[in-house]
Amino acid sequence: MPKTEINFPVRSCAPLCGLVLAIAILNGCGGVSRLGTSSTSDKPSPGAVKVTVTPASTQLRVNAKKQFSAAVSNNSNKTVSWSVNGIAGGNATIGKVDSTGLYQAPVALPSPNFISVEATSAADSTVSASASVTVENPVPTVASVSPASIPMGNFTITATGTNFVNGSVVVWGTKFLTTTFISATQLRATGSATLAGTVKVSVQNPDPGSASSGMLNLVVAAPPPPNVISASIAARFLEQSSWGPNPALITLVRRQGIANRLDSELSNGPSIFVPVGPNDGVDAVQARFFLNALHNSDHLRQRVAFALSQMMVASANKINKPSAFVLWQNMFMKDALGNFLTLLTDVTLSPTMGNYLDMVNNDKPNPLTGTAPNENYAREVLQLFSIGLNELNQDGTSQLDSSGNPIPTYDQDTVEGFAHVFTGWTYPTKAGSTARFPNPENYSGPMIPFDDHHDTGSKQLLNGVILPAAGTARGDLTAALLNIFQHPNVGPFVSKQLIQHLITSNPSPQYVGRIAAVFNDNGRGVRGDLRSVIRAIYLDPEARRGDDPTQVDAADGRLKEPVQFMMNVIQALNGTGQGDCLASYATTMKQPPFFSPSVFNFFHPDHVIDGTNLLGPEFEILDAGTTINRINFVNTWVYGTPCGTNVANIAPFVALAGNPTVLVDNIASIMMHGNISADMRNTVISTVSAIPDTTKRAKAALYLIGTSSQFQVQH
Repeated sequence: MPKTEINFPVRSCAPLCGLVLAIAILNGCGGVSRLGTSSTSDKPSPGAVKVTVTPASTQLRVNAKKQFSAAVSNNSNKTVSWSVNGIAGGNATIGKVDSTGLYQAPVALPSPNFISVEATSAADSTVSASASVTVENPVPTVASVSPASIPMGNFTITATGTNFVNGSVVVWGTKFLTTTFISATQLRATGSATLAGTVKVSVQNPDPGSASSGMLNLVVAAPPPPNVISASIAARFLEQSSWGPNPALITLVRRQGIANRLDSELSNGPSIFVPVGPNDGVDAVQARFFLNALHNSDHLRQRVAFALSQMMVASANKINKPSAFVLWQNMFMKDALGNFLTLLTDVTLSPTMGNYLDMVNNDKPNPLTGTAPNENYAREVLQLFSIGLNELNQDGTSQLDSSGNPIPTYDQDTVEGFAHVFTGWTYPTKAGSTARFPNPENYSGPMIPFDDHHDTGSKQLLNGVILPAAGTARGDLTAALLNIFQHPNVGPFVSKQLIQHLITSNPSPQYVGRIAAVFNDNGRGVRGDLRSVIRAIYLDPEARRGDDPTQVDAADGRLKEPVQFMMNVIQALNGTGQGDCLASYATTMKQPPFFSPSVFNFFHPDHVIDGTNLLGPEFEILDAGTTINRINFVNTWVYGTPCGTNVANIAPFVALAGNPTVLVDNIASIMMHGNISADMRNTVISTVSAIPDTTKRAKAALYLIGTSSQFQVQH
């Protein structure tokens, strides 16, 4: 358990002393009659009306209910009237009681918190009895703690949940943290962590009725000291966060440590896609994609941008204009580590997306012609780009109604509302031309608005929000995107898919929940900070547990998608070149960049591997043909001549080939971060040992490992 330096809050005994005095008084000290007996006499005379209330006393949480009953003796009229602290029916401050004796405590703790619920005989209004109610604070619940991972040293964390009260304390293990009450759903606490590890965090409400919430795990991550990261851990991190490990990168990560390397990558600026020539096609943009992957240092940003571009899809299958995808890719490279709201806005106003999903030149309704706004973008921005079809819990699991069915996030009226929002936008104006609606096709910048082509009626958005009439095209769009961005589904919906593209196809709900919490609040009150989200994804215990092979779960990992598989091979073989014609290989494996077959990407995030209950999105495009083409790709780079200007350099492996064991272990350490099974290792060593020529021996070892199923899965 991490040690913390904590200031314990000093608690006065005055409330306890006061409680003891109150109990003494209520039990008859000083001649005061006891609660729960007749107000006319402790021992009523024979035949006198008597009222008894059951139970005579109880403890009740705020806003909770308790049923009391009253018995009237010595009279045929059994009717009573109920009051709270002498007020008929009570009130919101002290609680209310109905005609049946059902008492509901107030929603906030009253002062004092001792309440008298009284029943008065209808036959004799001078006769009554009462029950004492001690109202207590609610039981707190904690839904999330952010950030979910903190470094050692001084820290500030935010607990989000329900039923917090002024005086609630965040508990770190068994220690009270200095806590600031923000609201009934949020607390902020400070402390100091001196050891790395996992800490149990909860919230305790104060007396009366002190109670604690359940516990959540918070990870204290210590940056590893220099030169202690193993080569296998460094290679595994590079497999997750780059286009693949090679000896130079492995050495660099070992020296920096994972956290420092990650922070360095997160601060890298973006690779820029330069405009292509007038006679070039989209293949020139594809070549730039692979050229940047081969030679630029912003690998992590490129991986994240590629993942996001598969979540928010536009395809050259419809728009075969290279300028459209230069603009499109530069947008993702710029926004990949920015704020999700910025990305959502830029995607919406991209003329590439405008053309692909028909928002460009989307005109307001025309009753004379019977035309209505196009719904394509309105539908897909909700279903695929932000919130999904069904309401989600913060851990990514579906919310269900009372019949066990998923709860839809929106309906057709909502789609139509957003379709009307997205009216009045056209292509940017070409240089030297006059702006008009519609402008001709142009991909030089974001779309521009024309208010006279924008529907100015009211519009239904998410969660029952109605956008008022008379809005402008830009104002309505800004409000509508903010409405989407603030929907609680966005955090888990986006976080889970990013984890699937970068780390594992089957993240646990807890992993998704921890990352969604960072999306919701980066620890500084900012929602949608993708830089913090990506950092949390890579440093999460579920991402890092595979650094120790004995801790890997059977469901961990993901099949390398074709582009990643290709780049891993090229990186391992010290490949160089201009990236030309590499897209042709990707095409044979069903993942040519910028040519997604539909808005649903090359594969679906919820694809289940045949014969299992495991998600495996990339397996959707793995078949006999693409499997053979993966093998052929390795064969070409190892034994043949890669196309175009691309070349491999296997000389470092040939230099080790005199010793087959050293050769195989070296290749496995680079290509598989040392995670090679004993059977596979022995088979490869035995096979290549029979080859006397060292060049052929090195090629055989590279081919056998590069085409293996173990290499093709990111563990």
